[in-house]
This record gives sequence, C-alpha cells and structure tokens, in this order.
Amino acid sequence: MALINLPQAKWGSGTGRQVILKGDFDRIEQAVLESFEIGQAPCLEYQDSAKVRANAGPDCKARVMLCGFPSPLHGGQWVDGGLADGRYRENSTSVTLDFAVSGSLWGTEKSHQWYCVYALAGANDTTFFLKGMPVMRVSSQATQVISLRNHGNTANIGYGFTANELVEAQILVLSGASRGMVRLITANNDDNGTGGTITYGGSALTLAQGDWFVVLPNTNFRYLGMVLNDAASNLAPFSQEGGRFTYRSPREAVSGAINGYTLIDLGLMAPPTARFFEGYAAALAGYDLKLAISYDGSNPALIMHGTPPTVEFQGVRGAVPFSCRILDGNCFYVNNENTANQKVKVTGWRE
Repeated sequence: MALINLPQAKWGSGTGRQVILKGDFDRIEQAVLESFEIGQAPCLEYQDSAKVRANAGPDCKARVMLCGFPSPLHGGQWVDGGLADGRYRENSTSVTLDFAVSGSLWGTEKSHQWYCVYALAGANDTTFFLKGMPVMRVSSQATQVISLRNHGNTANIGYGFTANELVEAQILVLSGASRGMVRLITANNDDNGTGGTITYGGSALTLAQGDWFVVLPNTNFRYLGMVLNDAASNLAPFSQEGGRFTYRSPREAVSGAINGYTLIDLGLMAPPTARFFEGYAAALAGYDLKLAISYDGSNPALIMHGTPPTVEFQGVRGAVPFSCRILDGNCFYVNNENTANQKVKVTGWRE
C-alpha cells in the first residue's frame, strides 16, 4: 500500500534538496486516494469476558491512521497531543487485547471501569497492537497533582501504575471547565488502592470532582473504542459499528420514583466519549409509563408518557425506546413525577 511506503527512506537521508523519482509521484497519488478510504478505524469485536479484538485477514486487512484521540470539542476531529506520527499501519491477521495477559493494560485491572482501547505502533512498525488505558476521573487537585476518583464517583482509587510510567505522556480533559485542554504528565504514583495521583506540568487546569480525563500515550496511537469492565471484572458484551456501540443486554440506568428533575451520573452506563444515550423507558406492574428528560434541569427536552397494556411482555407492561444527548460530565436530568415501578435501561451509545 502506498501510505505504508511513505516517506521513502532516501528522502530522509542526506541534506539539502533530494531527488524524487517518477515512481514516487505514483506512490504519493495512491497515498492521497487511500487516505480517504480509511477515515474510520477498525471496529472492536467482543470475544469473551476478558478479550476484545480487531478482526483482519489477508484479503480484508485492518487499516488504521495513528491520528490520536477524538476531540472532545469537535466531532470528527482528532487530538494527537504532539505524540502520534499520524502514519498508516495495517494488520493482515486479527489482533486481540486480553485483559488477563500481563502487559495488556496500563496499571492493574479494575472493576466498574471504562478502558480506552488503543492501537499502538512503534516508529518503525508496519503493524499495530492493542493495549488498554483506564479512563480516569478527578477527585481533587492540589498544586497540579490530581487525586483520582472511581467511575461511580463514590470513592478515590489507585490504578497500580508503575511509578512514573506515564511521564512524557499527556492528559486530555474530557469534561468540565478545562475540557479540551492537554497537559504533559510529569509524575504518577504506584498506588493500587485509594490514593492514586497524577502530576502534570504547564499552567494549572480548572478541575472539579467528577471531571473526566484520558491519558494520551507517549507513542504512536489511535483510539479504537471504549469497553466496560463490570462489577465482576468481566467485559460487558457489546457490538460496535463505527462510533455506535450497543450492549448485548441492556443495563439499568434509573430505577423507581423520581420527584423532580434529578441529575443522573452515567459513569457506569456510558463512557465520557459518548455524545448520545440510547435506551428505553419501561413501566412495571401496570403503572403508567412516565419519563421526562431535560438538558437544563428545568425544561423537558424529551417526554414519554403512555398507559401500558394489560399483558406483560419480556418482563414489562410498557416500554418506549428513545435517544437523547448526554451532557458535559456524562450525565442527564430525568423526572418521572414520583411514579413508582419505572425503569430506564441503556441499550448503547453513540460517540
């Protein structure tokens, strides 16, 4: 493939002007055309409770531009943090990320945890491999030292990184007042309990408890998707098609009566990269189905209200599918007017 052959080795040798041969222009033309073919990265496939993979074969290669991480400010654009070389890699055989294999993750495996799956490659590699990076939340900040919070926003956490293994990588803030800001990591501790910290350089960020951020690796990389390690440290089964992810079994986001608009943290339901929530509202035991979703905590943006049928189907008396925006900070407001026997299930998300 032309992209994988550029730049030619001779272009990087010697000094001053260098000769470009007629055949090089053919490579360049092919590279420009190929670049439009691979705007989308390979999709991830769930294999089992510990493994995901990017499928590939000799006639259907997995092709990827190592262009970094999706911008939290602009859909379809990318943040490389100055780290990725932006070049093309391709695999002719499937590559697997196995959470049970040493070295597959940065840090130690955690439950109730989202992981970024990155395609990685060294400067001289023509193929890529997969590795998982934990997504992180802020507990507090003191003198540019971030203490880390778990994804349920209920307690602090440590990820068991090797001390300072993230130095020279960068953090990208995904939510809050500093959303979209990048900073160089200057230190991290090795706590594997409740005292994890990451220190960054440059000017101070404005961070609050619950804000989300990711680490951009200090190598050539591209984000492929998010996977959820559930309460039992098993990967939640999913399907991916581009930026759309679907759970194979819906997960419960809201249950019971809610009196007035209440902000719901979706930290364990959808990742901080999600822009749209997909799910359904359900009523049990013959109750009216009621759900209102608000983006400002005062005015409804979406209303579902219906009288359920008398016959139960699949465990509910009435259900209505819906899709809605996810607010900054990975949350939304819901209200069911204090009506009992209500549930909201998440079936997936869109990035």
